[in-house]
Amino acid sequence: MGIKRRWILCLLGILLVVAGCTEEGNSEAVDKDSEIKAKREDRDETNFPVTVEVDGKKITIEEKPENIIPMSLDVAEIVLELTETEIIAAITQGIDDEYLSTQSEKAKDIPSRIASAVNIDPEEILSYDADLLLLTKLHGQEEDADTILSQVDVPIISFSTMETVEDLLTNISIIGKAIGEEGKAEALVAQMEEEIASIQQSIPEKTDPPSVLVLSEVGPGTGLFMMGPGNISYDLIQLAGATPAVDSIGLDHSAKASVEQVMKMDPDYIFLLDFQGNGEEAHEELMNSPGWDSLQAVQNKNLKVLEVKYLMNPNTQVIEGLRLMVDWIYEEKE
Repeated sequence: MGIKRRWILCLLGILLVVAGCTEEGNSEAVDKDSEIKAKREDRDETNFPVTVEVDGKKITIEEKPENIIPMSLDVAEIVLELTETEIIAAITQGIDDEYLSTQSEKAKDIPSRIASAVNIDPEEILSYDADLLLLTKLHGQEEDADTILSQVDVPIISFSTMETVEDLLTNISIIGKAIGEEGKAEALVAQMEEEIASIQQSIPEKTDPPSVLVLSEVGPGTGLFMMGPGNISYDLIQLAGATPAVDSIGLDHSAKASVEQVMKMDPDYIFLLDFQGNGEEAHEELMNSPGWDSLQAVQNKNLKVLEVKYLMNPNTQVIEGLRLMVDWIYEEKE
């Protein structure tokens, strides 16, 4: 065989190998795209367009969303409970905090983060070319962002604060319908309602309702607050068959904690919520105040440290928070 012919055959062999590698690489890319497409097509076949109503306002979503931005932690957690990360264009930074969020691990698959809830930048949000925006109006900044974002041609669903478990369940249903996961949402709501009923069956019937106080920071450097009406922990206390201690001083909203006010309440049980992983340290100033040791909850060793996500933030894990509360405050009375 001549040198020229051998060279040509060698070259053809190299080209075939390269072509094979390229085809394999393309095949892997196609497989990945197919996997993502399959996950999207596997979502509930809710008929679009759909219309949802929130606070008397109707919002129509023409097509099944494929580029969602949940701008607040509570709605972000609901979305992640119901769907895969591939359809989330960006998500709030708070989702990464394991003390606040129940979805921090799953959220690692979402590359983009937006500013925290109190610093929403409408221009940043619009840059993602989203097809659905979800927002909870907790602060003035969210109200402003909602007003601005409502001017553009992107459906935006704005929820009021989820003050009760019932609010949470209602919003799970609304979000499920809006993102094409109505079946999953209905199943999740039914499961949570069943778990609540099961937990409440263990509450002793002939027991004077104990008083429960929840103390927590509400942000970095805010100091401790007494959680009152308007926060979901207030509702959880009542679902546990207990009495919110703040009722005894007429508190109608969460407020800065003082030892004087806590002494007036003198609660049977106190939850010390862990906001940043500091445990009791975040509560030391209050706990070292004159009069703290005289509290019956302190003398009876009825203090419990619990991560914020179980009692203060609306998410599916508040059911576990309810279970922990019921088990703790009734354990000696069963």
